[in-house]
Amino acid sequence: MSDNNGQINSSNALELLLEEASLKGTYRMKRYPGKKFFGYFCSYFPEELIIAAGFEPLRLLPDSENSTPAELPGYCCSLAKGTLDMEIRKQYYDLIGIGFTHTCDTMQCLSGVWSACGQTKTVDIVPPVMLNAPGAFSYYLAETKNLMMTLSSLTQTAIKESSILEAIKLCAHTRSLVTEIDNLRSILPSPLVFSILRAGQLMPRVEYVKALEECLPDLKEMSSKNLHQVKILVSSAVLESDSLFAMIEELGGRVVADDTCTGYRHYSGNTVWGSVNPLTDIVQRYSEMPPCPCKNRSLNERIHHLTTLAKHRNAQGAIIIIRKFCEPHAWDAVSLAESLREKGIRTLTLELEGASVGGQERTRLQAFLEGLLESPDL
Repeated sequence: MSDNNGQINSSNALELLLEEASLKGTYRMKRYPGKKFFGYFCSYFPEELIIAAGFEPLRLLPDSENSTPAELPGYCCSLAKGTLDMEIRKQYYDLIGIGFTHTCDTMQCLSGVWSACGQTKTVDIVPPVMLNAPGAFSYYLAETKNLMMTLSSLTQTAIKESSILEAIKLCAHTRSLVTEIDNLRSILPSPLVFSILRAGQLMPRVEYVKALEECLPDLKEMSSKNLHQVKILVSSAVLESDSLFAMIEELGGRVVADDTCTGYRHYSGNTVWGSVNPLTDIVQRYSEMPPCPCKNRSLNERIHHLTTLAKHRNAQGAIIIIRKFCEPHAWDAVSLAESLREKGIRTLTLELEGASVGGQERTRLQAFLEGLLESPDL
């Protein structure tokens, strides 16, 4: 991926990002020898502390949508079943640990099941559900301090405050670069943007930043803008492939706003530093992230955030993805769809087993996009 001087050029940088997104971390030991990876599931697990401990954050994504480990009931989502199956098959043998965030009952139970039948050490953090409730910040700070102590035990050395500050700055720079790419969505193919954003959760962060810095000027010069493409907002939990985005693009759509765990929601929100305690800065950042179905600050905040985002990006329609057996997103989808429609944004809700779309979804997406394209209101 480098030229004769050992530097990554722009074409190789983009190729590297797309490969990492596709490989989902499976070749991490060959590509990054000497690096120590720490797995995690949720964007609310503070990656700054993982980096400060000397590890590389790796979002765990399933390699199959059809895994059925006997240790989990059939009504668990394919993310839980697929990753546990990979642990049983020793696909995570090299990981220093795996971080679980209490976002839903399945993830809470998965941590216990993983500890019982897996070999990789599990680390838990339980953020408050209502992030601005009385005492929520101090509680979240205490949870973060406990997490830091646990990660320190894995390194057998105390995590230095200077290391935390450097990690905060690295993550802030990463989010700034990703925001630049997110602002280019109207002129870039939807699956390309989603791949680039997903890659940042699967490869060492310093290498990710270098690749972004190298290819960003070329991305800004790219233009695939089509005035006849339908502008779409997509909201979902984890999507481990570009299948949906590629199909939307193929059928005449363009994703201009992305509210997904593996997309821009992972990076969105302000990063601050400079307080007396850098852990306070970390907690503040995660407490102020745009809301998801599992964490919020008020009952209607998420609805307001997404309707505002859709209007800001001139989205003509919204596609809400529910991963099968994902209860938080299923509960959220009803009120969200109603609110978007009330704002004049047509909405399609799709339930998927995993991240892949097929013939049935193609039929519904095509009808939805054609209806938007032919609407006299657009």
